[in-house]
Amino acid sequence: MFRSLFNRTPNKSLPEVANLTLGRTFTVDVVERKLIPEDALFVAPDRDLQIVAQGICDLGEQSFLHRFYPNDDRFLLQVQGGDGHKDMRIDEIVLWYAHEVRYLSKDEDWDKLKTAMRGASFVLSNGAETTEFSRVWFDHTPGDEAPMGYIEEIHDTEGGEPTNKIYQTAMLFGRGLSDGSDEMLLVNLEEPEEGECAASFLIGRAIAQHALFT
Repeated sequence: MFRSLFNRTPNKSLPEVANLTLGRTFTVDVVERKLIPEDALFVAPDRDLQIVAQGICDLGEQSFLHRFYPNDDRFLLQVQGGDGHKDMRIDEIVLWYAHEVRYLSKDEDWDKLKTAMRGASFVLSNGAETTEFSRVWFDHTPGDEAPMGYIEEIHDTEGGEPTNKIYQTAMLFGRGLSDGSDEMLLVNLEEPEEGECAASFLIGRAIAQHALFT
């Protein structure tokens, strides 16, 4: 769960987490890709991907979110754990697939989506079909809950100041698949300092560290 992201002391160099950092390549084990059930919306990459940008979020309480953006903008690799410098703890690795990205020009469309994100469930359109996900964050409460807000610092060069900062409003949902595994949906509203605002609908799958080759 995201917490306070302010009062941070920036590192002068980018962290390396699970052998991942800017400029490295990674691939997902072919066996892991074959285990994805047919009812999943998730799509796995079928080739090596090079990391061309790296994002860092300080979640507070000695927990960090590290995001690695490859040269295929359909995917995002995320590691949650320590700071990647003194604390190399890895709590979770998730690979995200961009199911859809919307550029909402009208304030009412943006506000309507924010309202939908507060619900105990979220219905995702998939062509002519729809798929329902249940809220994962704050799943102990049946009523509406406010999405989480956080700031991600994006680097596309080693060291120095971030090249962009993105304020994001997000809520996490999930559903069970036919093989007993879980599929996640991150509804993420992105407001960058530089660039166009967007709403991303990311389908995620947890990956074991041994199934990720770098």
